[in-house]
Order: sequence, then structure tokens, then C-alpha cells
Amino acid sequence: MGVVSFDLDGTLWDFSPMMDGAIAAAIASLEEREPELAGRLTVAALHEQRRLAGLQHEGTLEDLRRVSLHHALIELGRDDRALADWMADVLLQARAEVVVLHDDVEPAVRRLIDAGHLVGAITNGNFPFDRLALAAHFSFVVHAEEAGGAKPGPEPFAEAVRLTGGDPAQWVHVGDELPLDIGGAQAYGMRAVWLNRYGEANDGEHVPDAEIASLDELPGVVARLLG
Repeated sequence: MGVVSFDLDGTLWDFSPMMDGAIAAAIASLEEREPELAGRLTVAALHEQRRLAGLQHEGTLEDLRRVSLHHALIELGRDDRALADWMADVLLQARAEVVVLHDDVEPAVRRLIDAGHLVGAITNGNFPFDRLALAAHFSFVVHAEEAGGAKPGPEPFAEAVRLTGGDPAQWVHVGDELPLDIGGAQAYGMRAVWLNRYGEANDGEHVPDAEIASLDELPGVVARLLG
């Protein structure tokens, strides 16, 4: 029995549509609660506030999101941290409500489990994965912030191994980012599959153990890699 771990954002779903949709939903909820703010916040403005917060502050991803929302409200003349925290909670919930899994995700996960593999996730993000129905099929989910370090560092991979008791030599990690997913997993002794949905050029620095354009290919690749 092997272990197959997935990256989340960019691998099981496209990141930008999910985040844009969640931010738009949070803005809509804010405008319903605070009608005087209607039309004064945009998705682009909140993306920019989050970018600036990352440059100017330290903290977890959730901390930075809350800081950025607070700053956005201050610019509107509302220095209201409680309202910013409420909006952050709405945004987090909305992420799970608006996300659209790629069509190949659930079939691939079912086939891997049917073949006897443990399936889980290793992510640098803070997506509330436990709120998705798909989470019931995953044996573990490692959020890098909780593991003490982010991919491509060893900490999240080590935490996944600790949780499962799995052997890195019998492990395949699947992700869309060459340095983080492919480089990080291989450095920890795992095999790594590059999910290249959109035909991007390899960066020339990383050699995945396999490259696939769809997760439909993954069960066969895992069988070959793990023998």
C-alpha cells in the first residue's frame, strides 16, 4: 500500500476563480449588513490590501487576511476590527461554498483508494478543506502553517509521514508547482508527479518523476511508480 498526497490550490481546483468568488461573496455579505458601504469595496482592492499586508506585517495567512480587511475598512472611514473579523469569517466560509473541483478529482481519488492507497493533502494554504464532502475520503490534511514550515521545506512532508506512518519511498506527491511540490517532495525522498493542466514549460530546474495533464492519468502513473 502506498500513499498519495495532493496539493490543493491549483491542483484540485483553480485558485483565482475560487478566491475571487469568495471575496465577491464576502463583499456582498458586507453590503447587506452595512448598506452605507455598498459599492465602496472591490475584489481588486481587497487583493491589493492583502498584498500590502503580506509586505508590511507578519503572521499566519489568516492573520494577514484579517489585517488586510481591517485596513480596507479604515480606508473607508470605518476603523472597526470586529467588522473586519466578521468579514474574514464570511470569506473563509465562502471559499468552501464557491470552490469548483476539477472534474477529474473525485474519480481519481476513488480509483486510488480502491487500489489500496491512502490519500491525503499537503498544502501551504489555509483552505477549509474539512468543509468539503471530498474530505471524507482523505486520510490526512497537512496545512504547512501547522507543521512549522512551508513547502518546499521538509516540515509539511515530515508531518504527513508522521500522521500516516507511511514510507517516503512508497509515496507519491502530486502538485502543480515545480519548486514547491516537485522539488520539495523529491528532496524528502518521495516521488513527485507534476500536474501540468495548461501545458506550461518546465522551469529547467526540476525533473518530476512523471508529468500528467489530467488526474485521469494518475492512478496508472502511481501504479507504475510504486510498482
